Amino acid sequence: GDLEQTVEILKEAIRYKGYALVDIFQPCVTFNKVNTFRWFKEKTYYLKEHDPYDRLAAFEQAVQTEKLPLGIFYKHPGKETFEEGIKAYEVDKTPIIERIPDRQRLAQLIKAKR
Repeated sequence: GDLEQTVEILKEAIRYKGYALVDIFQPCVTFNKVNTFRWFKEKTYYLKEHDPYDRLAAFEQAVQTEKLPLGIFYKHPGKETFEEGIKAYEVDKTPIIERIPDRQRLAQLIKAKR
């Protein structure tokens, strides 16, 4: 892999305020002895001259079979972000990782699901 390029693709997608469709590949060096790093290097390419706001063009790129494109295929500006769409942020905008869990409520939830 190309770690730097992959990191940049993911950073751009994460920073985008809306929906971003990303395609990347991660070779499995343990179980996949066919699709090696060399295979991926030969069979993939990064999207460059591509309008990610053109939905039809995104789908045309996504069905390529000879060489597989990598990158941000599509951006949907009208779509809410993941954070905006989940209920955990309706009342409290603090990132979940920084919140102190209510242990009593958590215990009740676990008990209810048993």
